[in-house]
Amino acid sequence: MKRNREKKKSGKWEISFAPISRYSAVFCALIFLIVLLGGGILSISRMRADARASLAASHAQISQRVAGAVDLLESLAGLPEFYDPELPPIDKVKKLDQMSPHFGYMMLCYVDSNIIVYSDGSEPASLASRDYMQQLFSTGRRQVTDSFAAGADGATLNYTVAVPLFDEDGTITGCLFCAIYFDEAVQILKASAGTNGAEATLIGSQGQVMSSTVGFPYGDSIMDVFRNGVLFGTTADQLEEHLLAAQPGAFWSFRDGSLYYTVYQRVEYTGWDIICSVNFGSTFSEILPALLLVSGLTILSCLCLLWFVRRYIADQMRVVDTLVHSVEELERRVYQDERPENVDFQEVLRLTSTGLSDSLTGVVTRSVFLNQASSLLKKADPQLVQALCFIDMDNLKYINDSCGHAGGDIALKSLGYILREYEKKYDGVVGRYGGDEFVLLLTSLDNEAELRGVLDELVLRLQTSVQSGGQSIPVQCSIGVSIYQPGAELEQMIADADEALYYVKQNGKGYYHIHKK
Repeated sequence: MKRNREKKKSGKWEISFAPISRYSAVFCALIFLIVLLGGGILSISRMRADARASLAASHAQISQRVAGAVDLLESLAGLPEFYDPELPPIDKVKKLDQMSPHFGYMMLCYVDSNIIVYSDGSEPASLASRDYMQQLFSTGRRQVTDSFAAGADGATLNYTVAVPLFDEDGTITGCLFCAIYFDEAVQILKASAGTNGAEATLIGSQGQVMSSTVGFPYGDSIMDVFRNGVLFGTTADQLEEHLLAAQPGAFWSFRDGSLYYTVYQRVEYTGWDIICSVNFGSTFSEILPALLLVSGLTILSCLCLLWFVRRYIADQMRVVDTLVHSVEELERRVYQDERPENVDFQEVLRLTSTGLSDSLTGVVTRSVFLNQASSLLKKADPQLVQALCFIDMDNLKYINDSCGHAGGDIALKSLGYILREYEKKYDGVVGRYGGDEFVLLLTSLDNEAELRGVLDELVLRLQTSVQSGGQSIPVQCSIGVSIYQPGAELEQMIADADEALYYVKQNGKGYYHIHKK
């Protein structure tokens, strides 16, 4: 990744996050597109399931209604009084009229051998012109008609189920028929198909629309609808052949600007077919809120991650900024000196380490210590003990007052030398935390007993002296210690060690104390 760096007026260097932001935006856009693509694939899978479920529900209820009518009429046809020529037709009609309200039929009627229908309170009427009656009396088979206009107004649509009446010799003596309300079939389709958002259409024996939940015109050919679209895996002619042959099937189509999945099946006892279609747009819109929620949470997670990355880089850049200033100072010393041949190369070496190590004591600076100590704790062996020591010189002010600052510098150098020895010995790092404060991390101690032995030794080693003006001035240090616990933060360890150091200061100085939780 190309990093664009800019130097602010304050003299600090910064990384431009514009490229990172652009890449993050592209990544979020890809995530959004992938989620939408997954939603499209899921919608296609749901279209299949919803269409089949809608077909199964509507087919079961329509078939049950027709089969129930057939079973009822055949049961009544088995009663002797309905084919007994001695019983007046009006008596037969009255019995049927008593049953009709209980079964929810538009009408339940008796027809004699002359194809005359009788009803209570009305004059007998001939049904000889009805095709289904001609079929019934000529073949002796039950009939289930397509919807047609009937009733006194000649406009009420219904479906008729008729079964023949036979005498003992097998001669047709008449028939019984019932009419199912047209609106009842419409309600069945809406209730069963609408649950899954499907479109259901009931097709007659001639391929005409009898009822539909999507507003297909009554009586129009269903094939005209499919011929106006694009069918995949079949053709309109093949579909028409399957419907005429009562073969169930399914196909994809594109019509009215949307993708559809359609299934169809014949209704038992009839010449009807039920066709159920599911629209991709409606299916996709149902799961769209969930897709937007997933996309939003994913993008929010990416933004949070970007914020943490930016914060981490900013912390690292503070260390880099210190190093950059050291290099700039080195350039000024080398290239702006009036007499380059007299350059003090020991000073050059010192300048190259400025910002990484303390020039007086040789230990690393505070910022470098924090960075290295964090890395060491992450890589440390969990079977070993890691301890952080906060070391403070008790009498630096007295040494400076007695021997001058030169004496104080000697004491600090001596202290840094000793601490670097323990840094190497126990795989740690030591840094100068403040003026006379040092922090030492030890990472390879076998147990707490070894830690106490090291601390006992370290306290004695740090009790040294400074020679100045013929006098020897003692140096004394206090140590606060915190032991690393899994999951602990470095900042908390430093705070605990500082608290332990305060305890030592308040109780005599010159020793150590281990912080306990």
